[in-house]
Amino acid sequence: MSHSLIHWIRLKFAQHELWAINFALLRPQLSLFGAASLWAWIFPPLLSFGVLIGYLMQNYSVLGSIINLIIGLPALILLAYWVFRWYFICLGLMFGRRNMAEKKRAEVSARIEKLLPVVG
Repeated sequence: MSHSLIHWIRLKFAQHELWAINFALLRPQLSLFGAASLWAWIFPPLLSFGVLIGYLMQNYSVLGSIINLIIGLPALILLAYWVFRWYFICLGLMFGRRNMAEKKRAEVSARIEKLLPVVG
């Protein structure tokens, strides 16, 4: 993959995250649906990676297990952190607490500013 494609994907994902957090702030009781829409970006790469690991574990059990342990476990920990952070943001909004959501919006907005090209 070229650098520009990866940059474009990161920018579009950050913009989708910003949409999800704004949706959650406007409709706190439906906030989990906005957060769940982000899985459209996460699930396809995980599925393809899972098929590859499954193939390796089926045909090369030791190699597949080692790769699963080295890559899969840290990826699972990072994914769990990401999912639970979004869950607690949404849960906080449902109970009227906006602090975590506002902090997340500021983080995502700053990330988008870094990813956008400088004009002028």
